[in-house]
Amino acid sequence: MEVTLIGAFVAGLLSFLSPCILPVIPAYLSYISGVSGTPSGGRVNWRVFVSSVYFVLGFTLVFVGLGASATFVGQLLQSYQDWVVRIGSGLVIFFGLHFSGAFLWRHFLKAYILAGVLVVVLYLLGFLGKDSFFNLAFAYVEVLVLYLFKVHELLYRQLKLEAKPELSYVGAFLMGVVFAFGWSPCIGPVLGSILFLASQQETVMRGALLLFVYSLGLGIPFLLAGLLFSVFLSFVKAFSRYFKYVELAGGVLLVGLGILLALGKLSVLANITF
Repeated sequence: MEVTLIGAFVAGLLSFLSPCILPVIPAYLSYISGVSGTPSGGRVNWRVFVSSVYFVLGFTLVFVGLGASATFVGQLLQSYQDWVVRIGSGLVIFFGLHFSGAFLWRHFLKAYILAGVLVVVLYLLGFLGKDSFFNLAFAYVEVLVLYLFKVHELLYRQLKLEAKPELSYVGAFLMGVVFAFGWSPCIGPVLGSILFLASQQETVMRGALLLFVYSLGLGIPFLLAGLLFSVFLSFVKAFSRYFKYVELAGGVLLVGLGILLALGKLSVLANITF
C-alpha cells in the first residue's frame, strides 16, 4: 500500500482519537441509536452498531465526494499548480501546528523564529536549492501571517451533542452527512489537509480513494465503538490522559506533509510502497 494511503488512514484514526471528537462519540452513539450511554456488562448492542454503520456510510459518502471534487478542482488549476502548492503547503503546516497545540506554547513565536533562521542556514550551506528555499520561505511567512492575525484562535472550539431520542437508520445516515459537512474544528485541519493532498492527485478516482481510506481510518474505530459500546465508554475515560500525545502525533504528521509539499518531495513519498 502506498505511504500516502497509509498516511490518510492514520490521519483518520488520529481524527477519531482527537480530544474534541473521541469524548463526544458516546453522545453521538446515544443520539443516533436512542441507547443511553451506560455500561451494559460488555454485551454487544446491535441497535447501536447498525446505527453507527449508517452514520459512517453517511460521512464516508460525503468525504469521498469531496475528495473527487478536490481532485477535479486541482486539475482545473493545473496552470497555477506552483502557487497552489506553495499556498497549500503553508496551510497544511499551519493546520499541523494548530492540531499539535503548538500555538498555545508560551514561547512558540521565539521557537518559530529560530526555525526560520535554521531554514536560512540550510540554504546558505547548500542543503536547500533556490526553489526549495523559496517555497519553504513562502510557507513560513504564510504561517507567520496567519498566526499574527490570530486565525488559529478561531479554530479552538469544540462540538458537543446531548443524547436525544432514537433516530431511524435513515436519520443516522443523515446525521453522518451532517457530521461530514459540519465537522468540528478538531477534524477540520486534518481533513482540510487530506483534501488538499487529494487536489494534487492525477485522477478523480485517486482523490476519491484517498478520502475513502481517510474515512476508513475514522469509521472503523467508530464501528468498533458501536459494536462494543459499554466497553468503549470505559476506554474513553482511560484514554483521555493520552489526548496530548494524539494531538502531537497528528500535528507532526501534518507539518511533515506540508514540508514535503513545499520541497516538492511528496511524489517521491507516494512512490514508496510496502
